[in-house]
Amino acid sequence: MASTSEEKKIDPMPTTAAESSTMPLIEKAPTPLRICCYGSSSSRTPKKYTDAAYNLGYHLAQRGHTCVNGAGNAGCMAAMNRGANDGDGAIVGVIHEAFVVDGSDWFEGAHSVFNTTKHRIITAKGNDLQERKKLLVQGADGLVVLPGGPGTWDELWEMACARHIGFHAMPIVCVNVDGYYDNFKSILVRAHEDELLYKLPEDILHFEESAEAAVKWIETYHALEATKQQPEQKKVIRRRTSMLKRMQSNLSGSTMTVWGRMSSFFGDDVCDDDKEGEAASVETKSRRSATLSGITMFAAGVSVGLLAASKVGLRKM
Repeated sequence: MASTSEEKKIDPMPTTAAESSTMPLIEKAPTPLRICCYGSSSSRTPKKYTDAAYNLGYHLAQRGHTCVNGAGNAGCMAAMNRGANDGDGAIVGVIHEAFVVDGSDWFEGAHSVFNTTKHRIITAKGNDLQERKKLLVQGADGLVVLPGGPGTWDELWEMACARHIGFHAMPIVCVNVDGYYDNFKSILVRAHEDELLYKLPEDILHFEESAEAAVKWIETYHALEATKQQPEQKKVIRRRTSMLKRMQSNLSGSTMTVWGRMSSFFGDDVCDDDKEGEAASVETKSRRSATLSGITMFAAGVSVGLLAASKVGLRKM
């Protein structure tokens, strides 16, 4: 029996459906993502929903993304797994250990695509589905929700709630085939109007009409986030150089030293740097204090010299 979160690899898989023969080749995305997908597991799922699920799996595969789902062999999950496999993509299925068949390496209800070394199954433990739900979204870059029943809604609203109150920032998009999720959209709008939300409805759940548009929205979301997270270049603020500083270029020798000291007192270039600001402030005060003392002594010396010169002049008169 596999332990929690252990990835199982199982042997050869029978040939899957041939939908891929009519599907176009799609260019790879610049950044591969891990996308968790929810959807129905009912064998009575309408074809319009399974078609969307197949397109989702195929599109994720062709774009180079990993499709993570509940590993089911019916409904939207089955179609999604077929599409991802036909698109030559990577699939990770998360299934509860309760579905292991008589201690074997196979799981009841698991899709045949997992009967291969190419795709992986992660086994969840516990006496409920909480760990399974956690493993489904662990490390995911986005969440795509296809039409489904109460199980799908439970998973969707749990993640929507967690995003709403800030436990994660994973983008969530519902594939709103034939208006299936219109009522969910409406209830979010109503909750916002009644001031029951902390965020805008569109910041909690996003809705797209097709699987392709849903994948594109998640890719765009991450591209924009990457741009926002680039560190901003620090702005350097420089004060205007003082007149004395500019005069230095025309001076030389010992005179330069005197003018340099005076220049440092009257004004110098400064860099507005948070880390160096405090140390620079202490150093600047010390320099200014020393320069002020030097200028004071210089002025006193000039005064004494002028006084002595005036006395000598008076005596000569």
